[in-house]
Amino acid sequence: MLLSNPYRPDPRVRREAQALIQRGNPVTIIAWDREAVFPEHETVDGVEVVRIRKVRSGYGAGWRQSVRIPLFWREATQLARELAPDIVHCHDLDTLYAGARLKKATGCRLIFDAHEHYPSLMSLYLPGWIIKGLEWWERRLIRQADHTITASTVLAERYRQRGIAASVVGNFQPLAPYERIGEEVIQGFRGELGVKPGEMMVIYIGGFSRNRTLLPLIEAVKGIDNLKLFLWGEGHQKEAVQRAVQAGANHGSPLPYAQYMGWLPAEKVPLVARSADAMVYCLVPDYPGAIYNAPNSLSIAMAAGLPIISNEVGDLGRYIRETGCGILLSFPDAQSIRKAIIALRDGNLRRRLGEAGREAAKVSYNWDVAAENLLAVYDRL
Repeated sequence: MLLSNPYRPDPRVRREAQALIQRGNPVTIIAWDREAVFPEHETVDGVEVVRIRKVRSGYGAGWRQSVRIPLFWREATQLARELAPDIVHCHDLDTLYAGARLKKATGCRLIFDAHEHYPSLMSLYLPGWIIKGLEWWERRLIRQADHTITASTVLAERYRQRGIAASVVGNFQPLAPYERIGEEVIQGFRGELGVKPGEMMVIYIGGFSRNRTLLPLIEAVKGIDNLKLFLWGEGHQKEAVQRAVQAGANHGSPLPYAQYMGWLPAEKVPLVARSADAMVYCLVPDYPGAIYNAPNSLSIAMAAGLPIISNEVGDLGRYIRETGCGILLSFPDAQSIRKAIIALRDGNLRRRLGEAGREAAKVSYNWDVAAENLLAVYDRL
């Protein structure tokens, strides 16, 4: 059984669940549907998803979420006990307390899956005294886990230094969905988006959390001829992104240089990435969790053979340096991003970087490899 705070659930959660089902293990995902907008029971790609809908809340609630999340823990724990799980797999720190209670009550094994360093992520939204409390909370709860998984090699090493058994299960993509998309489909999709022949299509796919340099990206593409930027995602910067995009549209262009596209379903990601010419994914330099960030976006770009522009931090910098799949920026301001985008107008450079990423994905940076690491943890337990 997997506990997941996001209600969709997260692509990483779904991939892990599918890997376990393929091994012959029944899996149930318990997720928190804070706004009660999804079905209470649903089967997604063969995975049973049960959503807790009676505890109402929202994203961006800040410290006020502390009043609601214990109610989610209570509901999740009660529901999970009825399922009598052998293993409870808790995604991120905000589900780990419920998992620890289940382990104590039922004797099940407990896995903690740290997508990133949760206290650092919450430092974008919560006061310092709460962050110190979250750090204490993590140190206390993680000792109750039988094993810890993380997508970040840097975070895994931090845990190991503290004596925590930790394995890396990368945020890597399965390659088959990208390989099935042909050139005719790609050109048709570009036409639907209004991308003309000879125009460069730049994309951002991911969360709109405050640690992403989205507004500098929109500023960077202003005035670049024969280029369109498309942004897919949701989060705290959504309204600011929409305002910035609208400001560009008000300059008289029938199709603005940047367009906000809303949330992108996981099954549409391969088509969007294969249709683009370049991806940009940069983190705010002073974000304390940047060094632990292990984004899906980098793996998406590699699987699609798409060059990526990013900044020199954590696994982002390490993987791009090792594979030569993109352009690294020392500081991701609008001027640096603009310079990198202009450099990628060279088709030969785009092709060379994209092919390097694609080859690396075939060998190491793919979900088949990551799934084997996940299943090895389960085998040991």
